[in-house]
Amino acid sequence: MTQSIATISTGAALDLDPHPHRASPAVPLAVAAVWVIWGSTYLGIKIGLETMPPFFMQGCRFVLASTILFAVARRRGVPMPTRRQTRNASAIGLLLLIGGLGMVTLAEDRGVDTGLIATLIAIQPILMSLWGGLWGSWPGRKEWIGMGVGLLGVGVLMADGGLAGTTSGIALVLVACVCWSFGSALSRRIDMPAGAMASVCEMAAAAVAFMLLSLLRQEHVEMPSLRSGLALAYLVVFGSVIAFSAFTYLIGNVRPALAMSYAYVNPVIAVILGTLFNDEELSVNLLVALPIILAGVALVTTAARRATAVAAAVQDC
Repeated sequence: MTQSIATISTGAALDLDPHPHRASPAVPLAVAAVWVIWGSTYLGIKIGLETMPPFFMQGCRFVLASTILFAVARRRGVPMPTRRQTRNASAIGLLLLIGGLGMVTLAEDRGVDTGLIATLIAIQPILMSLWGGLWGSWPGRKEWIGMGVGLLGVGVLMADGGLAGTTSGIALVLVACVCWSFGSALSRRIDMPAGAMASVCEMAAAAVAFMLLSLLRQEHVEMPSLRSGLALAYLVVFGSVIAFSAFTYLIGNVRPALAMSYAYVNPVIAVILGTLFNDEELSVNLLVALPIILAGVALVTTAARRATAVAAAVQDC
């Protein structure tokens, strides 16, 4: 499974599909990557923060991830981006990874539970749909229903009083949602580099920005523990090289509601992992929320699959 997902991140994401609007076998693997892997990265960030300051940790993560992905992309013959494409992708990277991920990292550093953060982020599909609507690309009725059902399930999960968070931390997560959803919507409408080069430019820009922010905040850096070091390695390989590349592929090849559907699944995974490995409390809310969330995801995915099939049929005509 890991090998297949890695193929998605470094193969299908490199524009190997000549018909990007057709249903592709790469799509379900890319969806699985962002559903499962990103649900686990909240815990990875939490563990990394045990002995590393937030911005320095993320800076190291994206220095390494962008370097690895650049080497893979060039080996596969992906062309270098133009100056315009580099500028556009860098701006998207700052929105997604500084405004989005950076704010989430600060929130975790301020003690907000991983489950609560993942739950709040579930509003992103709706925000992205609203941004898309400004450009005249509204979701279909079934997608709206699916997002509503998914959000209802997330609401049930969020009602769990065991999920802790500060007011400032929650505000940071909400800012992150706005930045991430807007950056995702905007990336579909501007000239971006081919395939994985988009991810490379985005992560490289974020790496520079994170390191500068670390210097400005005068973060104290010391040798991380083995546990934090392993968490960072996981974030680099799985959270960035594989899952972030899979997300970039989805944003360019499927409907927004499907690309953002991970936001409904991640809370369940984050809450389970937080309970098992970070001593976060678990209540019966999860058992009630899980089938509701899965029903919402099923509605979104079937609607998106049908819309893709229709688009392909129209293209053939």
